[in-house]
Amino acid sequence: MTHLLTGSAAVALIWVAGTGLQYGSQVLFARWMGAPEYGNYVYATALGQILAIVSGLGLPIVLMRFVPGYVTRHDWNGLRGIVRRSRQLTVAAGIALAALLTIVLSIVRPGSLDIIVLLLGTWLVPAAALSNLESEISHSLNRVALSYLFPFLADPLLCVGSALALKGLRGHLSATLLMMARYFSLSLTLVLQFAVSQIVIPAAARGSTPRFETVLWLRASLPLLLMTGCYVVLSRADLLTLGLFRPPGEAGLYSAAARTAGLGSLVLSVVNAMGGPIMSEAWSRGDRTRFDLLARTIVAVAGWASLGVALVLWTGGSRILAMFGPGFSAGYGALAILVVGNLVNSAAGPVATLATITGRGDAAAKIFAWATLADLVLCILLVPRLGSVGAAVATAASMCLWNAWLNRVISRDLGIRLSGGLTDRRTLKAASLLFRPTSSWKPAE
Repeated sequence: MTHLLTGSAAVALIWVAGTGLQYGSQVLFARWMGAPEYGNYVYATALGQILAIVSGLGLPIVLMRFVPGYVTRHDWNGLRGIVRRSRQLTVAAGIALAALLTIVLSIVRPGSLDIIVLLLGTWLVPAAALSNLESEISHSLNRVALSYLFPFLADPLLCVGSALALKGLRGHLSATLLMMARYFSLSLTLVLQFAVSQIVIPAAARGSTPRFETVLWLRASLPLLLMTGCYVVLSRADLLTLGLFRPPGEAGLYSAAARTAGLGSLVLSVVNAMGGPIMSEAWSRGDRTRFDLLARTIVAVAGWASLGVALVLWTGGSRILAMFGPGFSAGYGALAILVVGNLVNSAAGPVATLATITGRGDAAAKIFAWATLADLVLCILLVPRLGSVGAAVATAASMCLWNAWLNRVISRDLGIRLSGGLTDRRTLKAASLLFRPTSSWKPAE
C-alpha cells in the first residue's frame, strides 16, 4: 500500500481522474446555471486562485527544498518549525489579502459582475491557500499520491454533490449557491488534508519543539513566489481581463474553451509530476546521462500525445463545447487558438521544472515576469476589440514566448536539446523510467 501511495503510476491515475472530475464538474455547472451565472462563478474563482498563490508566499515550493533535508538529518525541530510557521504565514497573508480586496471591491464596484459572488470568492482565499500548502507538506514527505488525492478527487466530488443538493432544495443553481457549495467542499477537503498531514509527519517531529528560521525560509520563498505568481497570472489574465471588458456570459464561454484546450497539456502535467522528482534525484547525484534522457523522454511523451489531443479538439471542438450547454459552441474560435499555445507548451517540455531543479529559478522568474507583462498588455489591447478571440491570441502568444525563451536558456546553459526528444526513438523506449518510485529516500519515523 505504501508503494502504491508513493508510486508514479498512482500519481498519474489520480491526476488523470482528477482532471476528468474537474472538467466534468464544470460541464455540469455550466449546464445547470447557463453562461452568465457560470461566467460570474469562474471569474470569482480565477481571482481567488491568483490570490491564494500570492497568500502562499512561495512557501509550498520552499517545503520541497527544506523538508527532505530536515528528514534526512533527523532535524525534527526544523521540520516542525517550517510546517507550523508556513501555516501561520499562509493564513495571515490570506486573511490580509481577502480583507484588502473586500475594501477595494466596496469602493470600485465592477459594473457587470456580481459583487456578492466576488466577495464570496475573495474569502475563500485563506482556505484555498492553506489547502495548497497542506498538499505540499505531504508531497515534500514523499507521500506524492496522498498530496493530490483529496484536492483532485474528493474536492470536486464534494462540490458537485453539495451543488446538486442545493439545486434540488432551491429548484435552481446560481453562482451564489455554487459558491456556498464550494465553501463546504473546500472546508471538508481541508480537514481531510490536515488529518493526512498529521499522519505523514514523523512521530518524532510531532513531539519536538519547533525551531523557526523564518527569515531564511522567506528569503528562499519570495523569488519562487514571483515565478509561481507570474505563471498563475499568465493562466488567468485572459479570463480576468475578459470579465472586466465584456459581459459575464462571454467569460463563461471563454472559460469552457480554455478548460477544454487545457486538456492538451494534461499529459505534460502528468509526466512532469511523475518525472520531476526522478530528474531532481538524478541531478543531485550528478547523473547527467539519466537526467538528459528523462527530460527528452518527457518531451517525446507529452509532445506526441498532445498533438493527438490537438487534432481531436480542432476537428471536434464545437461538439465538445456543446456539452456545456446552449451557445457554448461559439467559443470554438478561442479554443482553436488556445490549442496552438498548449501544443507549443507540451512540445517545449518541462522547461520550468528543469530551471527550478538546476538552480535557474531567478532566470525563469525574469522570463515569466516579462511574459506576464506581455500577456497583460496584449489582453488590454485585444480583449476590448476582439473579445474571447483576443484573449486567446494574447494567451497563446505569451505561452509561446516563455516556452521558447526558457527552452533557449536550458539549451544554452545545460546543453540539452529538448526538441530532439520528439524524433529520437530511444527516448520513447526510456518512458518506463517515469514509472519507477518517485524517490529513493523515505521519511524516517
